[in-house]
Amino acid sequence: MARLLPVLPLRDTVVFPGMFARIQVTPPQAVAAVDVHVSSGQPLLGVPLRTTVDLPEPADLYDIACVLRVERVVRLGDGTIRVLVEGLARAQVSGLREDPDAGLAAMARPLADHVQDPTKIDLLAAQLRQEFSGLVSDDTAQPPALNRVAELDLDGGRLADHVLSNLTLPWPDKVALLAATSVDERLEAALVAVGRERQLATLERDIHKRIVATMDRQQREFFLREKIRKLQDELQTDDPAGAGAAWDDMAALEKRVRDAGLPEDHLPDVLREVSRLGRMHPDASEYTVARTWIDWLLAMPWQVSKPEHADIRDAKRVLDEDHYGLNKVKDRILEHLAVRKLNPDGQAPVLCFLGPPGVGKTSLGRSIARALGRDFQRVALGGMKDEAEIRGHRRTYVGALPGRIIHALKRAGSNNPVIVLDEVDKIGRDYRGDPSSALLEVLDPEQNHAFSDHYLDVPFDLSKVLFICTANVADPIPAALHDRLEIIEIPGYIQEEKLQIARHHLIPRLLLAHGLTQSQLVITDRALADVISSYTREAGVRNLDRELASIHRKAVRQVVEGRSRGMRVHNLDRLKKLLGPPRHFVELAERADQPGIAIGLAWTAAGGDILFIEATRYHGGSNAINLKLSGHLGDVMKESAEAALSWIRSRADSLGLSQSDFSGWDFHIHVPAGGIPKDGPSAGVTMVSALTSLLTGRRIRPQLAMTGEITLRGKVLPVGGVKEKVLAAQRAGVQQIILPRPNENDLVDVPAAVRHDLDFHLVDTVDQVLARCLEDALPDPLPDQKQPG
Repeated sequence: MARLLPVLPLRDTVVFPGMFARIQVTPPQAVAAVDVHVSSGQPLLGVPLRTTVDLPEPADLYDIACVLRVERVVRLGDGTIRVLVEGLARAQVSGLREDPDAGLAAMARPLADHVQDPTKIDLLAAQLRQEFSGLVSDDTAQPPALNRVAELDLDGGRLADHVLSNLTLPWPDKVALLAATSVDERLEAALVAVGRERQLATLERDIHKRIVATMDRQQREFFLREKIRKLQDELQTDDPAGAGAAWDDMAALEKRVRDAGLPEDHLPDVLREVSRLGRMHPDASEYTVARTWIDWLLAMPWQVSKPEHADIRDAKRVLDEDHYGLNKVKDRILEHLAVRKLNPDGQAPVLCFLGPPGVGKTSLGRSIARALGRDFQRVALGGMKDEAEIRGHRRTYVGALPGRIIHALKRAGSNNPVIVLDEVDKIGRDYRGDPSSALLEVLDPEQNHAFSDHYLDVPFDLSKVLFICTANVADPIPAALHDRLEIIEIPGYIQEEKLQIARHHLIPRLLLAHGLTQSQLVITDRALADVISSYTREAGVRNLDRELASIHRKAVRQVVEGRSRGMRVHNLDRLKKLLGPPRHFVELAERADQPGIAIGLAWTAAGGDILFIEATRYHGGSNAINLKLSGHLGDVMKESAEAALSWIRSRADSLGLSQSDFSGWDFHIHVPAGGIPKDGPSAGVTMVSALTSLLTGRRIRPQLAMTGEITLRGKVLPVGGVKEKVLAAQRAGVQQIILPRPNENDLVDVPAAVRHDLDFHLVDTVDQVLARCLEDALPDPLPDQKQPG
């Protein structure tokens, strides 16, 4: 008579009578069923699940079961258990319900086996033993212990159950065989399943032999993919499971390569690599390398160009909006636009903006891109020492990538962007190569139409790119690279230009960045002029931007704290409260108030600057004349000092000096700011003036500066950097400047407002220099004073 028994839902294993199985029991209701079975001794019903659910309900279970007996229980720390069970008999399940103790319980009715044809049973059993033994012997993946199943003295029903439990069958088929009470039916099903397994094993061995025969040593890693292809042929299907997506992906990739616009002579090589990629396993190391290379090729803008603006007036408006002054640079850009309008296929020039920091070289490149309607990219070259940064790494190296030029083109998304190569004067070189040499191919219009990056290994046309270089100093740029550049100097801004830049560019940007309105912060022109002259002394406007930002931050704090509705900055006293005491003073008269002090002009990477050269003398220990130099001077300046002293001694009589003014005296020339290295061929006239002032006791005229090199015959030689030096003198409060006469033409580049504020004295000889610079001037005739218009 049927009775209520605990139910163990089976989700992974169908247990047949006579079979032992290890089962992981996780759901709490299933653990409860095992506990009831162990404690009460009632039979346990192993019922297969129809669907995989965590908490099964009666509707989720089949109506067939195997009566189980738990042989061993292992309890785990997470509340689950692992049990070893033995199948005892088949049973028909009915009345499945939830049970408060066992979780699930059901009524069970035992099912007995029946035989339809005893003679047939013996034949089927004998044939099954033979086939199953052959399967175990042929398939090396099967454990040898299964051979004993065929040797056991089992009746037909138990033999069929043992064989079926060791075969890989679909879950519904196993459940159906568990429900089958006919021994004849189960033996036939087992015999068919074993035969199918043997055929599959034979087919797999044949496929394996054919693949191994056609594969070389390098192709063995692709064995699994080849096996899938052979299975596709055997099954005569066009899309084997799991392979169709891969073939579709390769087909789409090949189409993208054909449509990418690659050079025709390199397209077959790329398509060959795509085909090779399709034969690789995705887990192979070479797959990632090849796929990354192809993705880079597809990401490059081979045929993508941005339309260029041809309206010169609109371009001029954009340039004027972004930058004040710089007329020479703007004229050069507009000339380029005019040429492009008449000859769109002409070669683009390679411009190089040369100037001190903070004058707007990089931002000017961005404005040019906006005026032309092109994309803008910046490549920083400062400190670069590896040639591969330009040309890329070869794909044979681990982690190889293209160079920075290719990276910039990919980011731009077009083949005609404006690319600013920043700091070309700071490129280094070491054992890894010379990046400046690699730049020759990039910038040379005769070569860059087929620029070859080592990683891409496919030439890219750079002839449509507008390259703009920036540098602070021209000397470090290699000669070969310098020859390919069109140098446009941006020496710096005068005070009036800085005031206009601050008023129309810096202050509006800072107001927006700090969330202020024009009524909340008012800075008058007088206050701006004081900030420029008393708190900054530079060629550019970078420090001016910092000082103005500090004023804006203080205004923001005052508004937020509610102390006032706004701030007005109108004079120097107000600036002292906001920025502290002034940092720069016009002190030329005070600094040069004694004999032996002269003011020179120097050129630096940050623009022009002034130098105070001081000379003194003291009694030495012998009649020999010793010259001591200090101030971190270079060899050229040391030689200028020696030449100056030699010239003075050779002209002692005409200068009113005697031998006693030199014998027994040691001379010392010092240039203050000794922590800063100083060198260059333009301090000769300053040193000879300082020594002559010392020896004659006559002071140098106030607010007078000078520059120029001398010879032992007293000639004054021309120097460079005149515009930068004149602007530095004007910033420092100089009123008169002595220049070599050959440098008269360089004054054309000096702004007219600066030329109007200064008096220029053009000289040819040292005698003329001394006549102009010393108070109580010597009676030598003076040339006409030159004051260019």
